[in-house]
Amino acid sequence: MAKPLKVGLVGTGSISWYHLPAYLQYPDTIKLTAVCDIRREAMEKFAQKAGVKERYADFSEMLKKADIDAVDICTIHDQHEPQVLAAAAAGKQVFLEKPMAINVQQCKNMVQAAKKAGVTFMVGHDLRYAPHTRAIKHIIESGELGTVRVTNCLLISNFPPGPPGGYLLGAWLGDPKRAGGGMMISGVIHQIDLMRYFVGDIKAVSSVSRSVHLPSGAEEYACATLEFENGAIGEVLVIGSSVHSNVGCQYTLIGDEGTIYSTQAEDRTYQFGHGVIASNKRGNIGDTYNEFAPIEPFRDNMAGDDYFVNEILHFAACCKEGKEPLTSGRDNLGTIKTIFGIYESAKTGKKVELAAL
Repeated sequence: MAKPLKVGLVGTGSISWYHLPAYLQYPDTIKLTAVCDIRREAMEKFAQKAGVKERYADFSEMLKKADIDAVDICTIHDQHEPQVLAAAAAGKQVFLEKPMAINVQQCKNMVQAAKKAGVTFMVGHDLRYAPHTRAIKHIIESGELGTVRVTNCLLISNFPPGPPGGYLLGAWLGDPKRAGGGMMISGVIHQIDLMRYFVGDIKAVSSVSRSVHLPSGAEEYACATLEFENGAIGEVLVIGSSVHSNVGCQYTLIGDEGTIYSTQAEDRTYQFGHGVIASNKRGNIGDTYNEFAPIEPFRDNMAGDDYFVNEILHFAACCKEGKEPLTSGRDNLGTIKTIFGIYESAKTGKKVELAAL
C-alpha cells in the first residue's frame, strides 16, 4: 500500500476549515501531519480538531523540522510569495489557496521557483472541481452550445453599504497592500477563472471601478469587459454591498446553439448552485424565459460533491503521478493577469493587453 502524502498546513483561518475534511476523510491518501500559525489559540483549536501533534508558530521551522512532503498554504495574500518560495527551496510540493499573490511578478517568481525545484505547484480554485462545473465543461466540449460567444459574471453581495456593512469593510481583505486589491481579487476571481476554464484564455480587458466607503481605496464596485483569445467577449460586474440583492453570484454562457446559467447556491460559501440549460439539441428553446432544464452533475472520478475535498485529492494524485494540476500555478497566470489587467485598466482608463503583463 502506497504511503499517504504528508502535509503541513500554514494559516488556520476560515478557509483552512474547508480543507480539513479531505484530511480527515482520506488519511490513507493525504495526511495532515503538521500545523502552523502565528496565532496560537487558532492553531491549537485547528490542530486539536485535526488530530495533529506537530504544531509550529514559525513557517520556516516547520519546513525544517516537520515530517512533511508538501505544504497547504492558507495565509493572507501578501504572505503567499515568500512562503511558496521557501517551500519550493525546501523541496516541498505546494498547494496554495487563491489568489496566487498580490502582483503578477510575484506569481511569475513562484512559478519559476517551483519549476526550478521540480515540485508540484497547484492553486486552489475550487470551483473547477465541482461536479456541476465538470458537467458544464463536458457540455461545452460536446458542442451542444455551439460556439460560445458571450459570458456574463455577477457578484452582488447582500450587505448594506457603509460601516459596519460591506463585504470588505473592517477586514484585511479591504487593504490592497495585504490582499492585492478589493472585490475583484478576493471575490470575482473565482468566476473569471471559471470562464477561462470554460471558454479559454483572455487576451485583453477594459474596466472601471469605484471605492466609496473604504479609505484604503480597495474597489467596492467594478465592472470589466473581457476579450477572449477565441473571439468571445465577457462582462463582469462586482458589487461589494447592496440593499437586498436578489442575485448573489451568477454566471451565464451564451452560444450559437444554447445558453447555460448558474442557479444560486443554498450555501453561499459554494457560490453557485447547479447549472441549467436551454439548447437546440434539447429542444427546450421557446418564446418564454423559463424553459431551462437542470444539468445533471458529472463527477468524472471525483470523490464526491465537496469541491475542496476533490481539489485536495487531485493535488495528492498530481504529486504522486508527477502530473501538472488542472489549476497549476502556470495555468493560473492567465487568471491573475486578468485581475491585474482589470486593475491597470481602471487606473489608466485604457484597454490592457494581457500579453504585456
